[in-house]
Parts: sequence; structure tokens; C-alpha cells
Amino acid sequence: MNNLKEIRQKNIIRLLDKSNFLKISDVSRELNVTPMTIRRDINELAEQGLVEKIHGGAKRKSSDDKYIELSHTEKKAINTESKKYAAKKAAELIEDNDTVFIGAGTTTELIYKYITANNVKIITNSITIFNQFKNETQHELILIGGTLREKTGTFVGYFTRKVIQDIRVQKCFIGVNGIYGDFVTTADEEEGVVQQIVIDNSYNRYIVSDSSKFGVEAFQVLYETKKLTAIITDNRIAKEYEDYYKDKCKIIN
Repeated sequence: MNNLKEIRQKNIIRLLDKSNFLKISDVSRELNVTPMTIRRDINELAEQGLVEKIHGGAKRKSSDDKYIELSHTEKKAINTESKKYAAKKAAELIEDNDTVFIGAGTTTELIYKYITANNVKIITNSITIFNQFKNETQHELILIGGTLREKTGTFVGYFTRKVIQDIRVQKCFIGVNGIYGDFVTTADEEEGVVQQIVIDNSYNRYIVSDSSKFGVEAFQVLYETKKLTAIITDNRIAKEYEDYYKDKCKIIN
């Protein structure tokens, strides 16, 4: 490594130690080099395991920087206003006489509060969502059973997949644990398989997520963003994420 590159990369590490997150454009101005040079430096540092690349920059790499799924109760308590915002945007897309699938999640389960459409056929594998709609006589409700995953109150497994394979819906609204690179990601492989089938069988494919999920990589790749209809999120999404993903699919916020 030449001296200039070594000094530059040490400076990137030093800046990350101070702020934990860096934008390529900011580092470029700080070190007076081109964004392309900084991008190459970040790529090299990431290959060495010293930083983690994110869109538009890098964040500090730590030894325990791994995704850990929170409990349903813990998830409900965070980013509540952002989740309400995204859920309301999702509900606005549901029209009279639609057939929709609403997947499990602390954002998607808020859609119930904002639906104004009538005579909607609602399909879900989430106990929470089923319980919300079970007394709403203006809608038709279908709960897909199977093996219960206690952590999220969601049915998964062979029987769930078998039933869902034969279902076609106009719109699906799927929650995720992370949006990273060119993919949306999920924390559980069994839930992920079910969600993939649902998305494949939907004419309009919506991911519903508060903006804190951008830049987060969970356990399993769920779906390519370019194959989605839209990502529905809140109005706090960072500009660099919005600029990146709007070239892949529509961003609704």
C-alpha cells in the first residue's frame, strides 16, 4: 500500500471512530480527494473487515455488529410514529373489493387502524392481524394456519406453504427486518420462505417498513428490491437511501 493511501485509510478509520457513520461525499471534501477514491478505500477497508459498507458511505465495524431479532413486544415500543406513518400510507393503497395479504410485523399490523375500503378479502398468517380484523364484518378474513412461531405470532411450515402456494392476491403488504444492498431481508428462514411465496403470487408487491430498517442486514435475503412494486416507508428516510432505492422500485412516503 502506498503511503498516501495508507494515510487516507487511517484517516477514514479515525473519522469513523468519532462519528460511527460516514458519507462518501463528506469524506471526499474532508480529505480533498475524489468520491471514487474514497469509495475504493472503503471497499478495501471492508474487505479487511475494518468497516462495513452501506449505501453512500460506511459505518464502523464492531465485533458484535450482528443482527439480533427483538421480541414482538420490544419491536412495538420503538419507532412508533414512523410505523404509524408507513402503515397509513399502506392502508391508502387498499381499495374496495381488493384481495390482499397482510404479513406479520409491528408496522403491518397497524394497517388495520387506517383501512377505509369496504368488502376487502384479507388473508394473513399472523395471529395478531387476524385478531384485529376478526370482528370486522365488512371484510372477509382468512387465517392461514400451520406451525406457530411464537416470537412473532406467525404460522409457518409445510402446511402454511402448501395453502399459500395456491393463493393469488392483488396486493401484498410484507414487513421486513432489514433493507440492505439490493435486497430486503428477514430474520427467520421459515417466515422468509412463506413471504417469498406470497410476494411471487401477488400482482402488486409492497414492502412496509419504517426508515430505521434501511442499511440493516438481517439473517436471510427475502427478495430483490428491483422486483418489488414499492417500498412503503416514513418521511424520515435518509436522502441517500431514497435516491438509491428509487432507481430500483417506487418509494412511497
